[in-house]
Amino acid sequence: MNRSAWLRPYSYEVITLVNLAIIAYFSGTIVLSSLPATLAAFIPTLGGYAAVGVAVRALVAWRRGELRAYWRVLRSTGWLSDTVRLVIFGSLMVHTYFWIKLVVPLLHPRLYDQELWNIDQKMFLGLSPNVLFLNVFANGVVLKVIDWSYARIFFISMSIAFMFFLSSPSRRLRAAFSTGNTILWIAGAWLYLLVPSVGPAFRFPDVWLPFAYGLDMTQHFQAFLMKNYQAVLRLPRGGSISDVQLTLGVAAFPSLHVAFQSFVFLWMRRLWIYGEIVFGVFAFVILIGSVVTGWHYLIDGIAGIVLAIVAYKIASHAWKLREWLRVRKVLPPRSVA
Repeated sequence: MNRSAWLRPYSYEVITLVNLAIIAYFSGTIVLSSLPATLAAFIPTLGGYAAVGVAVRALVAWRRGELRAYWRVLRSTGWLSDTVRLVIFGSLMVHTYFWIKLVVPLLHPRLYDQELWNIDQKMFLGLSPNVLFLNVFANGVVLKVIDWSYARIFFISMSIAFMFFLSSPSRRLRAAFSTGNTILWIAGAWLYLLVPSVGPAFRFPDVWLPFAYGLDMTQHFQAFLMKNYQAVLRLPRGGSISDVQLTLGVAAFPSLHVAFQSFVFLWMRRLWIYGEIVFGVFAFVILIGSVVTGWHYLIDGIAGIVLAIVAYKIASHAWKLREWLRVRKVLPPRSVA
C-alpha cells in the first residue's frame, strides 16, 4: 500500500469520531468536558500494553535471530504514527462506549429483563439457564473460584490481546483488528440502548441471595454498580454528576465480555495456535461465569458471539485479509503485512 493511502483516516477513527459526536449531541457538553480525564487514564494504559507487547516480541525476535528486522519495522515512521493513532483513538473509543452505556437509562428507561429471561426459558424448555447453572455450580468452592476468576480473566485477556495486536509489525493487521474492535464495542453500546436491561442479578436478586456465600466479590461489585446506576437515574431530578462514575454503567444485552473473548479467538485461530486455545477457554469460562454470577442472561452471551463474528467478518473483509497463515515468526507473512 502506498504512503499516501496510510495518511487517510482509518475506518476505526471515523467510526469513533462519528459516534462520539452523536452521543455528545444527545447527552450534552459533559461528554466532551469529561474527555481529558478519560484520555489521561487510558492513553498510558494502551501505550503501556503496546510497550510491553513490543518488549515481548523483541525478546522472541532476538531468540529467533529476527531482532534487527523487527527493529527496522518499529523505527519506521508509518509504524510509529500508527501506534500513536491506535492509542489515542482507542482511548476515544473507550470514552464513547462508556458514555453510551452510562446514559442508557436516561435515553431509554424501559427495561427488557423479563423478556430476556423468558427467551432463556424458552431455549431451555421452561427452565432458566441462570437457575440451572447456579445449581450445577452450587458447591461453595466452585462458586468461589468463579467469583474470584470472572473479572480477573476478563482483564487479563484484554491485556494479552492488546499487547499482542498493538505490538504487531503488520500495520494492516493492527488497523483491521482495531476496526473490528471498535465496531464490536460501539455497536454493542448502541444495542444496550436498543434493548435496555440491567441483568438477572439486578432484576431478580432473590435468585442469587441464597448463593451469597460463594459470590461475595461479585455481589459487592454489583451493589457498587447499582449505586452508580441509581445516581444516574437521579440526574434528571437534580442529582449531581459528581456522584456518577463514567466507567460504572450497567447494561446486559449483549454480553461484550463474551463478545470480546470470541472476537479475539476468531483472530487467534488464524494467527497463533496457543492464543486460539487460550481465548477459546476464556470465551467458554466467561460465558458460563456470566450466567452463574448473574451478570448476564444466556441470550446475552449468544448475542455477543454473533456480534463478534459480524465485527470480525467486516474488518477482515474490509482490510482484505483473506489469506491467513499461522504466525511462526515475529515478522508477519506477506498476506497480513
